[in-house]
Amino acid sequence: MKEPQRLMRLRALFLLVFLAPALPLAAQIDSALLSKISFNLTNPGGKSLAMGGAFTAIADDATAGLANPAGLGLLSSIEAGVSGKGTSDVLGLVTARSNASGPLLTPYPAVKGSRTDVDAKTRSFEFGGVVIPISQRFVAEVSFAENLRFEGATEAGGYPYIELRDNRTGGSIRNDFLYEYREYGGVSLRNKVFGASVGYRVSERLRVGAGITLSKLAFELTGDAAGPHRIVSRTFISLVAVETREVRMAVSDVDSSVPGFVLGVHADLLPRGLLTFGASYRASGRARGTFTLDGAVPPALESQRVREFAFRVPRDASVGLATQPLPGLTIAVEGQWIEYSGLFDKALPVVSYAGLVGPSPGFPVSGILAEIEPARDILIPRAGAEYVAASDPLRLAFRVGWHREPAHGVRANVVARDGQGVAFDLHDPPFSAASRTIFDGGRADDRFSGGLGVTYDGRLSLDLAFDVGRTSRTLAASLFYRF
Repeated sequence: MKEPQRLMRLRALFLLVFLAPALPLAAQIDSALLSKISFNLTNPGGKSLAMGGAFTAIADDATAGLANPAGLGLLSSIEAGVSGKGTSDVLGLVTARSNASGPLLTPYPAVKGSRTDVDAKTRSFEFGGVVIPISQRFVAEVSFAENLRFEGATEAGGYPYIELRDNRTGGSIRNDFLYEYREYGGVSLRNKVFGASVGYRVSERLRVGAGITLSKLAFELTGDAAGPHRIVSRTFISLVAVETREVRMAVSDVDSSVPGFVLGVHADLLPRGLLTFGASYRASGRARGTFTLDGAVPPALESQRVREFAFRVPRDASVGLATQPLPGLTIAVEGQWIEYSGLFDKALPVVSYAGLVGPSPGFPVSGILAEIEPARDILIPRAGAEYVAASDPLRLAFRVGWHREPAHGVRANVVARDGQGVAFDLHDPPFSAASRTIFDGGRADDRFSGGLGVTYDGRLSLDLAFDVGRTSRTLAASLFYRF
């Protein structure tokens, strides 16, 4: 009885794979390089960075217009500020490897991932703004910030993200197959935001604020010296016979001018700054673009060579508290929610897979596309402290901070499903295990920060800050002048 059931299931699987349309997904491109995109959406400015980003309940300098516009109500003079930032990231690219040997039907051993670290460095003018008090209650600001920047590229020769070798023998026949997927080129994702904000003092202890923003989003898949961005799959059938398929991809026609807004509230829960509450919410619309495939496009994607898609800077919300338990000492804690799942609106698969599925010896299938899960929404805990030592005309501020960035990478699975939706792994070669190894969802990162603030005569302030994590380093310098 079991054998007929197995045959029926395999027939259903065959019909599903070859006759059913692709399942709708909500994720991004199944690019191994793009899956390693990481963002650190902290507020601009050296003070915020040094305090672990726990700034929403403080918001007492010119960066408030974008961090928490209600904080503008704390400012009573014209103020101008600029800030620069340099970041050095290490992209932990993972290569999935397995080498089958022994008798012909011996299963592949477990797939193992090996890391190849690629440096990605960026430097940018991250913030500029001018605060102008309009009346005793209204304070306005115009500002600019680069709140999102990722630059990453493969090394010369590309990034091999799958390497599966079949060295099994059967009788006098020796098989020598290598299944390889390699990505060439780079990724550039940036956002520059222009803002106009206003803060209003409702009372001595309550302030509210709002702003409008215009985001200039840019998303590019760059190539290398040998050609455009591409994924090349090669099957080494023998030492002299190699099947090569190259899929080229590009992004174009990006509609980059996207409106958005920011809202904030800032309230003294206890007098004399003993306990302050702050909250903010930021959102922007979606930018639209066109994703194009060229070259040896898999038959399963032939009708999707040109696809419209949309993406945006993730929406986020922050709630925080700040207290001054001792003169000169400020302690701040904060929680920030970031909607990473909204980065892309749909899946943009690029490659397909073929192999054996089901019980041994397996059933051949082809045209399998990766099922890609969107990045997860996360909640980031933040904490920071500042101690101010004053001696006219100089004031020194010593700052430390911490925040934990939960894992929020992309996950992917390569499986064939039967008529009941039951998933079967591709086990020969083991593309299913390889995809789960590459698209692993990322890892959590504890980040530690610190810095020094120097204010002269209450007018000129210089903030220096650093932020250190497992795979990245950030340095920032901000300058503010109060007229």
